[in-house]
Amino acid sequence: MTPLTAHAATDLETTAPFEGRPPEPFSTRADAMARFEGDTAFYERIVPLFCSAATEQACALVAASAAGDREQIQHWAHTLKGSLLTVGATASADLAECIERAGREGRPEGLPALVRRLVAETAIVVAHLGASNA
Repeated sequence: MTPLTAHAATDLETTAPFEGRPPEPFSTRADAMARFEGDTAFYERIVPLFCSAATEQACALVAASAAGDREQIQHWAHTLKGSLLTVGATASADLAECIERAGREGRPEGLPALVRRLVAETAIVVAHLGASNA
């Protein structure tokens, strides 16, 4: 079990829903390839980098959330949002943006549940893209 999947152990169905949408965080190979204009070589280079970086960013977001550090919550949510957008995981990136905004505006209500959900979604994207790139 990776550090990310350990943090993502909470079932997506039991976390607070994000604006009523079902848990559909998947970024497929086709989504990512569309972002890279079909450049397979670039895709094969970027996916392992994404998997590593997103895992570190999600773990840092969990630590910031546990510490109640608004500045770091905002920073790591913003950073993770960019990583998710890079591979076409737009639904998860939208959630990261919501967390970033809540951190910036000092609205802590519901943040732990949103962070748990984002970490779970990120773990799914990492696992899915990592497997499709193997």
